[in-house]
Amino acid sequence: MTDKLSRRVAPVLLLLQVAYVAMLTVAFTVLPPDTAELDQPDASTVETAFVPVATLGIIVALAGAAALLGLEKARTRSPRAVRAVWLALVALGQLAIAAKALLNVLSQTPGPDTIIGAGMIAVALCIAVACAVEVRGPSSPSSARAV
Repeated sequence: MTDKLSRRVAPVLLLLQVAYVAMLTVAFTVLPPDTAELDQPDASTVETAFVPVATLGIIVALAGAAALLGLEKARTRSPRAVRAVWLALVALGQLAIAAKALLNVLSQTPGPDTIIGAGMIAVALCIAVACAVEVRGPSSPSSARAV
């Protein structure tokens, strides 16, 4: 059961998160609000540089975790320490997403946003568990197949 979670389900969920982040990035870049100039002062150069770099870093982290979880070649070629640290950081990020979504769900009245928030929590926790299982799993791929 956990093998299917960490090898099949979690990589797909991570790639869906990558697609979501990319879609929002494109939407906010191409379709800026008309009133932004009136409501907000110009962004500083640090802020202007930080947002694309952070977005790219998030996409690389999520896509890398999907590769480490879903591709046997990526798992076997990456050093165990790098794999463990990468997946642990992604798991911590997913726990932060789940916590923020839980706070958001609890702070509003029940409705469609509650269902979406519950889905976000479930997906983030599923990915976090899959990353934790992979980090705690056997170090050699041959012993992982034997289980």
